[in-house]
Amino acid sequence: MKILHSHPLYTFHLIEDPRPILKFEWSEDLSQLNYRDFQAFCHNFAGFAWQHQVKHLLVDTTNFSFILPEEFQEWREKELNPRYQALGVTKFAYMIMPEYFHMMNDIPAKLGSFETRHFIEERQSIIWLNE
Repeated sequence: MKILHSHPLYTFHLIEDPRPILKFEWSEDLSQLNYRDFQAFCHNFAGFAWQHQVKHLLVDTTNFSFILPEEFQEWREKELNPRYQALGVTKFAYMIMPEYFHMMNDIPAKLGSFETRHFIEERQSIIWLNE
């Protein structure tokens, strides 16, 4: 795993074997995070996916303690997901804490969109992303 970008609040890693996976890992201390910065960091992640032409993405939210506002879903659908779709992202995995797993819904791929799944273990998410 190679570090592509490091910031006090997050790190982007490139996992290259057997197929490239871009991993977004949140830091433990997110006390300085605000929503505007969160949005910028998400756009930055999409930019690294484009730069490295990675179509399998992993976001580790196990340290993510920031409360997203209600408008996040709409923003993600209008501003962020089109960038992933234009790149041709096919799989998007989230690592989550076990206590939240039952609340998450996997999203099947639709025409022009990517499949999204949730995992508790990184190993399982990487296996799925490489299938």
